[in-house]
Amino acid sequence: EPGPVRREAVEHDWHTVTLDTVGVDDREGFVASLADAFDLSELGAGSWDVLDQHRRARDLDEPNGLLICWEAWASFADADPDSFEMAIEIFQDACIAWQYDKFQAAVLLVGDGPEADLPYW
Repeated sequence: EPGPVRREAVEHDWHTVTLDTVGVDDREGFVASLADAFDLSELGAGSWDVLDQHRRARDLDEPNGLLICWEAWASFADADPDSFEMAIEIFQDACIAWQYDKFQAAVLLVGDGPEADLPYW
C-alpha cells in the first residue's frame, strides 16, 4: 500500500508521481503512460533512448527527492516481460545517476505481481 510511503515522501518535500499502467501491454503503451505521468507530451511513443535522455534531463534542484509509485505494473510485466525488464533497467539507471548527483529517488512497485528477480538500488 503506497499511502504511508507517499505521505512520508511528501513530509520530506519529495515530489510524488503516479505511473499508472492499467491496460498497458507493450513498450509503446508504457512510454505513453510515463509521458503522461511526467507531463512529457513530446515523448510520445519514443524509443528507450529518448526516454533515457528525458530521465537524465530532469531538473534536480527541486524538490528534495522523487517517489514514483508504479501502479498496475504486474499486468505490463506479464504482457511484455522484455519491455518490463527494460523499464526496470531504465529506472535502475535513473536512480543510480540521481544518487551520483546526490538526488534521492525511489520507484515503488505497488501491489502484487509475478515472480521477478528485481534489483534493489
